[in-house]
Amino acid sequence: MNGENQLTFALWMMTLHLIAGAGKFRAQLEPKAVVKHVSESLELVCTALDCPSEAKFTWKTLGDITIGGAMKSNQMTSRKTYSHLTIDDEKTVVCHVDCGGIKEQRKTKIQVYSFPSDPVISRKNDLTLMCTVRSVYSSEMFELHWLHGDTVLPGGESTFYFSNGVQDVSSEYTLSEEYLGKNITCRGTLSLSGIPEGQNIRSVTAQYGPAFITTSGNTTVKVGEHLELRCDADGKSNILWRKLGKSEVTLLSRDKVAVIENVTRSDAGVYECEASTELASRRSTVGVTVQGLPNVPTLRHSHAGNPRAGDYVTITCDADSDPPVQLTISGASLNQVEKQSSSVSINIPSIQLKHSGLYFCEAKNEFGSMRSSINITVQASPRNSTVLVYPSAEVMEAQNITVHCSTVSFPPATIILTREADGFEFRSPNGTFHLFNLKSEDKGTYRVNFTNELGYEVQTFELIVKEQQTVTPILTKTLVPAVGSVSLLTAAALLLRYLRRTKKNSSDFNLGEALDM
Repeated sequence: MNGENQLTFALWMMTLHLIAGAGKFRAQLEPKAVVKHVSESLELVCTALDCPSEAKFTWKTLGDITIGGAMKSNQMTSRKTYSHLTIDDEKTVVCHVDCGGIKEQRKTKIQVYSFPSDPVISRKNDLTLMCTVRSVYSSEMFELHWLHGDTVLPGGESTFYFSNGVQDVSSEYTLSEEYLGKNITCRGTLSLSGIPEGQNIRSVTAQYGPAFITTSGNTTVKVGEHLELRCDADGKSNILWRKLGKSEVTLLSRDKVAVIENVTRSDAGVYECEASTELASRRSTVGVTVQGLPNVPTLRHSHAGNPRAGDYVTITCDADSDPPVQLTISGASLNQVEKQSSSVSINIPSIQLKHSGLYFCEAKNEFGSMRSSINITVQASPRNSTVLVYPSAEVMEAQNITVHCSTVSFPPATIILTREADGFEFRSPNGTFHLFNLKSEDKGTYRVNFTNELGYEVQTFELIVKEQQTVTPILTKTLVPAVGSVSLLTAAALLLRYLRRTKKNSSDFNLGEALDM
């Protein structure tokens, strides 16, 4: 056989061998079924068995969509690797194998679940518990149940909260007080075939509140004594003492025994002991009475500020005491009011200025008495105004007068005296006005205005100023001639005397000398 025939024979034998080998080729994909927890890793291995040539591999989904992930292939094997599975990886994966033109495919279903932690029981309120499981997938196959021992408790709805594909599942359950002190279990079950044993069921058990609680102590003490309150509960409970107030709660102690040294009146009231576990609590209260001197009574009236004349006013006195007190209200123009009570009131239907003044309240018991006071000032517009003119409203020119004005009011009134003729105003800080050296033009009507923020009152008076009379000097005119006549008569008498003396001696006469005589 020559060389050409030998080559032809070899090619023919190879073809027969390939045909014979191709008939045995098959594909294999492992694992055939996958159930993995979120975040776990996964490796899929696709193998071309009895493929005489190098195989070609392609990874896709059933929808013929190429999938991601790391892939590593050689002549006979391809590996698809997931280092961190997510919910998005949950799908059917198909491995396509091409062996020298002959194609086969194998598929496997990847199922992903998430159940990473045990349930957590918390307390929503005094009787309602909440059980929560975080990051569950798939919730359609998940259930939460409440149990006491092995008995499943009826009821309890689950609520689902979505977050990035996984879900938080919660269930609330309201228990009756008969379960206090007993163990309660919350159990979560994920019903997915293929989950490793022990990973599909998780549970938590806790005691629902304390089994018992008792309180004791001396609940009646005197001011200055020692107060001790005791609270007992089962050994797993935390103890908390509080004092309950009208508007606030005061923490007293975190110990079983609460102690108050040197008790005061303010320590009286209701105290609460709370014994609690992680899931529930029990409470017990005890009332404490403190005996001693009454508290200083509180005296008040019904108005925010000073009442106005005519207002309806209630005056009230309150005092806390044990033993009870005798309360007495007195003061101003009121009759004394007494009452055996913690509160006493007196009504003034129409308060007046006469009711202004100090009011007192006295609280008295067998230990002694305490007293308080309040000042009430009644506001009123000017009234009962008077105007007095001294010495008189009828005077002569150049005289002085004083005008004294007074009124009853609060706040104090401003008093202005006005001369109506020209509107001139006189002002005085005390209601007394001095008018000096009056003239006739000062006569007329004068108006006095009494004013405060609540009102005013007006009084008027008439001022009469009389002119001085001009007197004619008649007395002076008659006096001068009379004096002259006397002088002439005197001169004449002297002259006659002189003439008689000189008749015998001489004939001359000196008027001047005669006058000198």
